[in-house]
Amino acid sequence: MSSATNTPQRDLYDVIVVGASFAGLSFASVAAARGLRTLVLERDPIVGGVVRTTGILFSDVFDIIEVPQRYLMNAVRRLRIRASGTETVAEFDSAAYRFYMADVTGLLQWMAEQAQGHGAEVICGAMFHEATRESDGVMRVTYLASAAEAGTAARAVELRARMLIGADGARSRVAQALDLDRNERMLAGAEWLVEGVEIERDTFYLVMDAQLAPGYCVWLAPHAEMAAFGVAGRQREFKPNESLRAARTMFSDVTDLSQMRVVERKGGNIPVGGRLKRVYRDDARGRALLLGDAAGLCGAATGGGIYPALISGRLAAQAVAQELLNGAPSAMKVYLRTLPQAGRLGPYLQIEDWIRFALDHMTSNADLQALVSIMASPEGNRVVRAALLETPIMGMDKAFFGMARGMFLQHPRLYGSAFRAAWQRLALRA
Repeated sequence: MSSATNTPQRDLYDVIVVGASFAGLSFASVAAARGLRTLVLERDPIVGGVVRTTGILFSDVFDIIEVPQRYLMNAVRRLRIRASGTETVAEFDSAAYRFYMADVTGLLQWMAEQAQGHGAEVICGAMFHEATRESDGVMRVTYLASAAEAGTAARAVELRARMLIGADGARSRVAQALDLDRNERMLAGAEWLVEGVEIERDTFYLVMDAQLAPGYCVWLAPHAEMAAFGVAGRQREFKPNESLRAARTMFSDVTDLSQMRVVERKGGNIPVGGRLKRVYRDDARGRALLLGDAAGLCGAATGGGIYPALISGRLAAQAVAQELLNGAPSAMKVYLRTLPQAGRLGPYLQIEDWIRFALDHMTSNADLQALVSIMASPEGNRVVRAALLETPIMGMDKAFFGMARGMFLQHPRLYGSAFRAAWQRLALRA
């Protein structure tokens, strides 16, 4: 039984989770259900109050949690990709739904309710400040309470926990405070939710441009009855909002954006440096674990972080419960060692790492045009469609590398030094 259960001290928790994110709430729900006294600290005034993600759900998410239909807005079964300067389009479709545009705010609030239903506490308007480990081994955690939560002016509140969980995003304050690894490679992104745009409601449109979106793309996607118009690229190499203003004509072959009305603007950072190594510590400095984006568990090419967040959150909660409640000293080591095997997370992230490497070496629109030409070829279409629309993440393995090799070998004149370098890396890791 947890020491928090036996102690009369109201400020002592088994775990304090920083961040009411997909990773943090997934962890909190399972942790509380397993008997851990769990507290979630969320810096925003309400859960999901500030959304920094487009909210694309792989259908694979349904293997982890049953998402209520009311939070699924648009079912996407077609991707349309073009590079600037060419009319060549690579289009991929599937009769079965592969992606969903989600109501992220509603979904996160539903997850918070699920966690609270299992016994977790959630405090909003609580900005994590610092954490230290005391002589008895317990973590002393300080957060800054907003005026609304504190009832007066913002003030520092101290609590205690046997373990601290950092699920507070790409620029994790927990990682900084506990001297754990931090994300160093980022994509910067901006997205506008717009009205007055007519597009197919089951299609995701992408345009690749080396200047306006270095290392990534500009996108236009359905978002309920509106549209999401966004861009991302390597941090410090472009200005996202300026790129969006300049990209209004990029989708002229699809729709007219000249009369669009911006309803909401959002932006954020996407970690693309891969899975971080030092995400856990249990020593005199502290006892803490990083999850989700804070741990680099994010698709380095697509920016997809919801699937890894849900898996890492749930499995980490099981391991923490084993260690704190059952006294299993190796539970955390086992979790860290076996996480890549869960849901084929390792192969999925490895494929994303390789695609990121390739994208980072495509520095001109000529490179991107060559890539789209390959994807538009019959063999390329088959490979990309299988990878993006047909193969579940749990079915991903190194066979994908074999398919990619066959695809590129059929187009030796299209993939210069950038593709050869990417292939050499691919061959070494396969």
